[in-house]
Amino acid sequence: MKKRKQILALLMTGAMLFSLSGCVASGNNKESSDGSSTSEDGTVTLSFWSWLPTTEQSDDMIEAFEKENPGIKIDYTRTEQDDFFEKLQVAMASGTGPDLYGMTTGPMMQQYAKFSVDMKETADQYWDGWSDIINETAVEQCMTDDGTMAGMPLLVAGMTTMMYNQTLMDECGVEKVPTTYEELLDAAQKAQEHGYVCMAAGAADDWVNSDWFVQAANEFENGAVYEAEAGERKWTDQCFVDTMQAWKNMFTEGIFEEGALGVATYPDARDQYFFARKSLFFLTGSWHLGPTSPTNSEIQGTEIGNRGDVIGMAPFPSVSESGEMLGTSGVDVMISMNKDCKEQEAAMKFIQFLADGEGQQMWVNYLQGSPVSKNVSYTGTVDGELQQESIDTVNEYVGNAAGNRKLSNSEVEKAIQVAMQNVAAGGDPLTELEGVQAIADAQ
Repeated sequence: MKKRKQILALLMTGAMLFSLSGCVASGNNKESSDGSSTSEDGTVTLSFWSWLPTTEQSDDMIEAFEKENPGIKIDYTRTEQDDFFEKLQVAMASGTGPDLYGMTTGPMMQQYAKFSVDMKETADQYWDGWSDIINETAVEQCMTDDGTMAGMPLLVAGMTTMMYNQTLMDECGVEKVPTTYEELLDAAQKAQEHGYVCMAAGAADDWVNSDWFVQAANEFENGAVYEAEAGERKWTDQCFVDTMQAWKNMFTEGIFEEGALGVATYPDARDQYFFARKSLFFLTGSWHLGPTSPTNSEIQGTEIGNRGDVIGMAPFPSVSESGEMLGTSGVDVMISMNKDCKEQEAAMKFIQFLADGEGQQMWVNYLQGSPVSKNVSYTGTVDGELQQESIDTVNEYVGNAAGNRKLSNSEVEKAIQVAMQNVAAGGDPLTELEGVQAIADAQ
């Protein structure tokens, strides 16, 4: 009797499974484990997660791609960069990550490369001649330590720059855009006298802080930061102590807003300070040239947009005694393809669109960054009083960059970021750099 019941149970279970499988088969889409799907008419849907393109950019870009490729749909999810990698980490670890995802070079790329296809191999298969089109230096920055190309570069950007409000500068009596620390300090004093913040900075963001450190360290001694990363000199050398002291001065001498350690770059420093017309300057990178145009969608409805303030962009002032401004540059965003992506040919079409096609042109015209494609240059409208001057100045600054804005050693970079937070909170520069050197020695 017991055996008959077991057989009956098995038959009922089988019937239930058959019924469930029938429900799946009768649906309109066949989904793969990574979230991509193919409808009955053959349309492929690809999931794409990133912080770029922005919300303002993505609708037009995706519409243009889908018009050009009617058999492919893009399901785009945008997350602010601060939260993006935490979200991606959870999804990748659980095997539910998207087909395509934004990525940065440096430590993050090294961490997530194990989830990505080798982009060189995949591009060689589906995109003929790509290596002759895409900037070679940008491609090199997308290579991991073991020689894997973790993604395709999409935009190149420089660090560190600042957006400035010429209208507020005039109101405060700041006669020129500061190029030295002394001029920046003078601007800070005049801004405070008129009730404004000098420089809105998102010092809660580790990536901003370490980008600033690499750029400033090059000004104190060009190339020293890369030598230290390679173990060829100490992080306690005087040029790095001077860099940390200059960082500390940003907080103690009124350059940054009060409480900057608790402020994120996006959206807080941008929206609550600079766009809200509360600061003369905003610490950012060359990817943020867009607001130099009064018709830029990003500033529509903001205080600076409503007031018609004149906005420009310039390199961050030199913090060294030499007064030399040396920028850094690198791939600002790249796109990686999930190893689990079932529709790699379709995914590569979208990558090509963003890296060399209409998507690349749209991005460059948005002034989101410099092109990685040798076929693309800025063709947009120049309608801001300082827009062309800003584009030329920033492009020259980025073109003469001293080196890469990102360090490749994640442990050392993290140690520098922790040291910068501690120094900004009152810590001693040399003591904190000794901690960085200890991490380097341990490796």
